Amino acid sequence: MLLFIILHRPTIRGERIDCLFLANIYIILLVISCFFLDMYFYYITGYLYPNSSFDNLWCRTKGYILYICGYSFFHSFSLQAIYRICRILYPIQTKRQPFNLYVLIFLGQWIFSAIELLPSLLIGDIEYLENDFHCQVAPSNMRSSLTVCLVGFLAPFTIILYCYGYTIYYVRKHNSTIITIKQRTILRRDLIILKRIILLLTVLTSSAVPHVAFPIIYIMIGNLPKWLVSLEWALTILALLSISLVIPRISPHLKRLRAKKRFYKVSITQSQSTSF
Repeated sequence: MLLFIILHRPTIRGERIDCLFLANIYIILLVISCFFLDMYFYYITGYLYPNSSFDNLWCRTKGYILYICGYSFFHSFSLQAIYRICRILYPIQTKRQPFNLYVLIFLGQWIFSAIELLPSLLIGDIEYLENDFHCQVAPSNMRSSLTVCLVGFLAPFTIILYCYGYTIYYVRKHNSTIITIKQRTILRRDLIILKRIILLLTVLTSSAVPHVAFPIIYIMIGNLPKWLVSLEWALTILALLSISLVIPRISPHLKRLRAKKRFYKVSITQSQSTSF
């Protein structure tokens, strides 16, 4: 459905861009899910054959790509927040931008995430965990854990908070100049979407808190329980699963599309019954 809306040119342009954001998020979630399945396959294999080792370049590359997906996931929400505030501050200029520009921006988002994480790969922060049979940023590594949390999670979250705060400030300051009902409707919808994005990312960011806590615990007691990494990823999977289920229910444009779909079905059914 999302791909049809994006590719179908007669569709309303604003809906195509909104669905492009959603398609990007679900593509990321799909790739992350594939890597999680791969991770648990190796974990089960390592559990059945304890002497096995998967410490190689491919293991580190998979860990690198998995973190790229995580970075891109948060950057996707920050791009959506920037798009919303640009629609409010510069409505005419934003409307005139070609759709292909947004496609290029999302492609650039993946490249930017890869560049952000490249130093961590080159200096060996993504390492093989012998007890878990896969590669990731070690929970005991303070520098790499803080880097992932600050660059991958906190920076995009800060951008979204700023966009939301400045949008509220702008609306209150220019409320008297917003005359048409259409302008007020667009503003109200963008504010609702920004607020929901913040709530979603607050839930997801809370699952990343252990990434910061684990190195501190390691420094204090000198070791970490073996089950800690499994708990870390279980919390992440639970948060991503919750978000993937919640997003379609809180997206205003998807609600309108579902309403249109039901309307078309009713119209078709009525026309068929009339013909008989």
